[in-house]
Amino acid sequence: MLVLLLFLTIFIFWSTSNLVYQHEQRLLNQKASAIASDLKTEITEESSLDMSYLSRLLMNYSDANQSIALLDQKGKRLASIEGANWSKEPDDFYDRILTAKESVEFPFASRIIYVEISETTEALEWYFTMLFSILLFASLITLALSGIGGYFLSKWGLRPLDQLITQIHSISPQRLSQRIHHYNVEKEIYELIHAFNLLMDRMEDTLVSQQRFVTDASHELRTPLTIIEGYVSLLQRWGKNKPEIREEALGALRQECDRLSRLIEDLLTLAKLQDESESNTQKNIQSLTPLLLEVKHAWLPVYPPQITLSFEWTEPLFLYMDRERMRQLLDILLDNARKYTDQGEVKVRAFSDESWVHVMIEDTGIGIPESELPHLFKRFYRVDKSRNRIRGGNGIGLAIAQSIIQDHQGIITISPASQGGTRVHVQLRKEPAPQQD
Repeated sequence: MLVLLLFLTIFIFWSTSNLVYQHEQRLLNQKASAIASDLKTEITEESSLDMSYLSRLLMNYSDANQSIALLDQKGKRLASIEGANWSKEPDDFYDRILTAKESVEFPFASRIIYVEISETTEALEWYFTMLFSILLFASLITLALSGIGGYFLSKWGLRPLDQLITQIHSISPQRLSQRIHHYNVEKEIYELIHAFNLLMDRMEDTLVSQQRFVTDASHELRTPLTIIEGYVSLLQRWGKNKPEIREEALGALRQECDRLSRLIEDLLTLAKLQDESESNTQKNIQSLTPLLLEVKHAWLPVYPPQITLSFEWTEPLFLYMDRERMRQLLDILLDNARKYTDQGEVKVRAFSDESWVHVMIEDTGIGIPESELPHLFKRFYRVDKSRNRIRGGNGIGLAIAQSIIQDHQGIITISPASQGGTRVHVQLRKEPAPQQD
């Protein structure tokens, strides 16, 4: 602001000064023309070109700040007069020497005489001093008013931000549900408040999810520990004298220890998938076919006789994947299909279109109510807790599957199957087959 005012003041002073000097130059030119015209009228014969006579004529045009001279063609001074304030050298910054020159031709003589008027601008010193003082005073007043106005304007303009900061400071960890209100605020402040409220919504959802996860994990860990504690007490009371009780207790302890081990392994896998950066994954473009063959040979012996497991795929099935994670995904989906299908069929189909590789696993099992479908990928979520506990589920498998799909930038959906069971549809981005070296 200060630099702008300084530049504006200098520009106004320089422009006004030039206008004044140009005006004085025009007046001086007009005076030189008037003197030349009068000389042409007054001098009618060559004898009148006498120095004393010419000087008397020039006295009629004398000015305190001017010098008037008559020169011949060679520049010789024929006559001249000087005003009382005339000075050839400027006295200060404002002074300039303005000069006007006009020729005079006499009909009776062959030579030409020049009228030369020089003027010092000392008389304008007061004007320029006054102009500079006014501009300086106006600049200072403008600067002061701008500073005061800017201060109050900023206080008024920043008032919504001050109120916003006060409301933000009032939100404590125990009051994360509190939101900032936005009434009669500017668009920018409204967008800022809206973005902050969305951030608080996500933070609250994350904390609630974390608390639910801790609660559910604690419950899942407590249940087998409680069973283990009960069988340990049973062993201490009756195990020494009753072999059948001892064998029952040891078998149950083994089962619960295995269950604890699987739960902890699933929790570690889920945490690793959610925190693992893309640079730490072993992804490359490869065909899904060898992995499908491997999964087929691994799971066919595992399925009971009353359940038919079939595989069908159409090549090419190239995609950018981490083979170990994809194997883990297929294992989770096939294990769930086995657990919740008492008898019938589990079909695995794989095919591709222009953009996606599709993997579909469809069973004829007990199925899932449509109202439960949106919640299936939540950690520790079970449609029927008692039924899941009997079948060995812990509610983490589908959460791990979703994390694997998200890491591969794919899509996984679960829907009721046409034959009453469940259909899992996985979509992964298709890649061109790598060039052979």
